[in-house]
Amino acid sequence: MRAARGILVFGLCLASCAQAQVVINPPSGNDTVRDTSEWRAWSGLTLAWKPVKRIQCAFTQQARWADDLTSFDRHFQQLELEWDPKWNKRVEAHSLSFGIRHTSKPDNKGEVQGVDRYLRWQFDYGLNFGLARWEISGRVRYQRQVALALKDGSDPDSFGRQEAFRFKGSVGYNIKGWKLDPEFAVERFALVQPEGWEPDGSWRMRLGTSFKPGKRQKLKAFIQWDGEGQYFPTELGVPLAAVGAGIDDIREHGAVEWTVGFGWRYRFKSPKRSKKGLSEG
Repeated sequence: MRAARGILVFGLCLASCAQAQVVINPPSGNDTVRDTSEWRAWSGLTLAWKPVKRIQCAFTQQARWADDLTSFDRHFQQLELEWDPKWNKRVEAHSLSFGIRHTSKPDNKGEVQGVDRYLRWQFDYGLNFGLARWEISGRVRYQRQVALALKDGSDPDSFGRQEAFRFKGSVGYNIKGWKLDPEFAVERFALVQPEGWEPDGSWRMRLGTSFKPGKRQKLKAFIQWDGEGQYFPTELGVPLAAVGAGIDDIREHGAVEWTVGFGWRYRFKSPKRSKKGLSEG
């Protein structure tokens, strides 16, 4: 692995053919997971604002690097709206949010080069509560992604849509007299597959920390592991054509990736409203 070079720059705010009756079985042996030995990096900037109590708007710009941090992978802009009810103690731990993300992924390799652009929307339900010095949270997310433009000029509708449910749980601990409190999270990605296909998904684990250099600022850093196993769309002995799958839908080996990430968040302060009536203004 080559050493990471340069300084991660925070993003700016504005800135199958199916083979009939062909049966393919998993390969023998235990070589089902292949470590890519590849490190990635994410850097991001988030600007948040609360126009009213219980509602928060956030804009995120993120850039990602791949190939041991030597090549630019993609960047995206995301808008998110979160509602955090505070009616009583029973509901104050819950939250609902909706987000929309635009992603640009350049590809400068191979004969066909260009930029793929995608649009993703997501809906989250969150739960957060504290226990002594422990902070425990959970999140369920549904997301769907479609293509806006493909580098080869083909019809974006041919990309179809990618859907997934994500289930995340995290636990953090507030160390007395220490600003860098640790947090550990585990997340399961469950892909939505066509009818008759075998389930597919992946795992993500993250260890991170954060601190507040200012009243409305927050810096975070983390290291992340992503892993997925081999995948076959059908059960053993069932032809791929029986469920409309093809050779390209097989994942013969799994993969493991490591990511380091840094982020900065700033929350704008809403101006105080005048207590004077309209007739006094």
